[in-house]
Amino acid sequence: MAKETARPDVAGGRLTPAQYAANFADIHPPLARKAALVEANRCYFCHDAPCLEACPTGIDIPGFIKAVATDNVEGAALKILDANIFGGACARVCPTEVLCEGVCVREAQEGRPIQIGRLQRYATDDLFAKANGRERPVPASASPSSAAGRRASPALIAWRCSATTPSSSRRSRGSAV
Repeated sequence: MAKETARPDVAGGRLTPAQYAANFADIHPPLARKAALVEANRCYFCHDAPCLEACPTGIDIPGFIKAVATDNVEGAALKILDANIFGGACARVCPTEVLCEGVCVREAQEGRPIQIGRLQRYATDDLFAKANGRERPVPASASPSSAAGRRASPALIAWRCSATTPSSSRRSRGSAV
């Protein structure tokens, strides 16, 4: 019987660039500044906010949204990161549609909740970009004339956004960023 050589299950180059773009694209693209301000100003900043109760990490959701609404994006990000050091990652993977956005008062009234996850991502991405000494990445839809808007896939744009996250800097308790 001939001996077969084992072929590894994981090998590079199995997907085309188009397949990578489709498989790793953001479900919800990042918000541009104007869209974030409009979305944040839709919030009622409820006194007994149901979104706050639904958040498993205890982020002060009305507080950080109010900071975004007043264009204090760094303050919003610090408010998020004080409650949850993984706030930037959670903004992308947390099932906000069933947690905080699912109990949003706007959802009950208008059928469209405040986009809390996207606002959280807007705030944390901005802080990480500044900490890395870079400008905040502009979504392709906001800048159709840019090279990213003409040629980049959503996956590439997401990768570029994640590349702005500082990997070596750690905030210690009580330190200002």
